[in-house]
Amino acid sequence: MSQVLTDVPQGFNSAVEALNTLPQDILVEMCQDVAAFLQHKVSLLPVEQYQKCLHNAGISYDAKLLINAVSYIFRSAAKVKLPAEKLIAELKASLCWKEATLSVIKHVWNEQGKILSSSDLMQTLNVGQLLNMKWKLSVGVSSSSCRSLNSPYITALVTVTDPSGTPSTKSFEMTIGEFKKFASQMKEIALVLETV
Repeated sequence: MSQVLTDVPQGFNSAVEALNTLPQDILVEMCQDVAAFLQHKVSLLPVEQYQKCLHNAGISYDAKLLINAVSYIFRSAAKVKLPAEKLIAELKASLCWKEATLSVIKHVWNEQGKILSSSDLMQTLNVGQLLNMKWKLSVGVSSSSCRSLNSPYITALVTVTDPSGTPSTKSFEMTIGEFKKFASQMKEIALVLETV
């Protein structure tokens, strides 16, 4: 039974087809960049740079999806601490990989797999999940120290799971200024997640 190719993300098979057409130098660089990203050595992946490389190579495919496919493979293999030979055997069993592509993945996994599979890094990769977030705008009309407060605030209710899948709910309050900063940070996070 496959330990890597379970619950593959949408578009994974077409991303594999595109990875099979990449020139080896681009594929090696992409795999190394993804490994560095997963090790937190770089904060962003150069998606635009890869998009230009793909365009110059005559490949009309979204670089972000290719990076996501490589990231999925490395994260899944790290999670179960697969050695390179077993990883390649599992990928070969899917019958959609070319030997040249598998050779590159094996080479990079031989170099980076032990680091990515380390327990410290796996604790970082094995994070919980945001399930739900609700917020409401309220006005504090008075407090014990101020009779006419009339101050607006935001109450946020966040439901998350820990790495084991146990859900918990947290709440917090913010001023309007704090909420604007929080919303800005959430937009930045969304942009980063689009490159993963």
